[in-house]
Amino acid sequence: MKKYILILLSIINFWSCIDDETVDVTVMPPATTTGENTFGCLVDGWLYVGGRYRNWDQSGLWTSKSFFYDEKEKQLSASVAVNPDFNIRFTILSPKEGEESVITDIKFAEKELENGTAFISRFDTSMKIISGTFGNGNQLTNGRFDVHYTTTSTPDSN
Repeated sequence: MKKYILILLSIINFWSCIDDETVDVTVMPPATTTGENTFGCLVDGWLYVGGRYRNWDQSGLWTSKSFFYDEKEKQLSASVAVNPDFNIRFTILSPKEGEESVITDIKFAEKELENGTAFISRFDTSMKIISGTFGNGNQLTNGRFDVHYTTTSTPDSN
């Protein structure tokens, strides 16, 4: 009997490790520019917040596949789990601090959304931090992120 209780508790503990309960998915994260590793947006008026569903590595930073800046192509790819079952994905073309950039290839749970824009409030290549706001003025609104990103020169943490 003790074995079964131990196995049951181990399984429950494993499942509880998947989500980061410190991320409040009912509140939009603040708009910061200090690498706070936050992400949030509204899709069709519903709030989606990243960071709770398998987006973190052991150090508490976004995984290398979440925010990846391709230095050669000059574009940032984002893929953020905002639900246990799906991600929000998009690409920011030629991000520059203090400027607006095009976001393209926007997918929400495999549904393609219209292209939009992102205003990049911080793009620090030495600390590998990118912050900004984004949306497409239609289904995707009030988006914001303040994250550490990886590059082709950053070792894969996965």
